[in-house]
Amino acid sequence: MELSPAALRDARFTERFRGYDAAEVDSFLNEAAAALEELVAEASRPMAALAAEQARSAIEEVRRADLAAVEDLRRRRDDLEAAVAELRGVLQERRRAAGDELALIDAALEELPEGPPESPPKTAPETAPEGPPETAPEGADGEEPAGSDPVAADTFLARLEQAAEAGPPEAG
Repeated sequence: MELSPAALRDARFTERFRGYDAAEVDSFLNEAAAALEELVAEASRPMAALAAEQARSAIEEVRRADLAAVEDLRRRRDDLEAAVAELRGVLQERRRAAGDELALIDAALEELPEGPPESPPKTAPETAPEGPPETAPEGADGEEPAGSDPVAADTFLARLEQAAEAGPPEAG
C-alpha cells in the first residue's frame, strides 16, 4: 500500500465490538494526512527551486548564444558593407580610367589621315572569300538603318561593339 495523504484519508477499517472509536481514528488519519502533505510539500520545494534555477540557467545560456550570434552577424554585415564600398570605389576608378583611355584612343584616331591606309603591293592574286559577300545593313530605301549615328560609329568603342556584333573573322 502506498502511503500518501489521500490513502490515509480514504482508509477504512472493519468495526468490531469493543474496538477503537471510529471518530478518533478518522481524526488521527486526517491529522497524519495533513502532516504528510506538509512533508511532501517541503521536500518538493528544493526540487522546484532547483528546477527553476536550471530553467533560468538554460534560458540565460540560450540568450548569451543568441546575442553572440547576432553580434557575429552584425560584424559580418559590416565587413560585407565595407567590401562592397571598396569594390564600388574600384569599379568607379576603373570606369574613369577606361573612359580616359577611350578618350585618348578617340583623340589619336582623329589625328589619323582620312581614307584607307595604303596597302603594300600585292604579289599574289587575291582569292574570293568563302561564303556570301558581307554587306552593310541597310534600310528598305537603301539608307542607313534607323538608330545608326555616324558620329557614334566613329568612336573606338563603337567600332569595338560593331566588331563584336559581326562575330569572329572567318579563317581563309
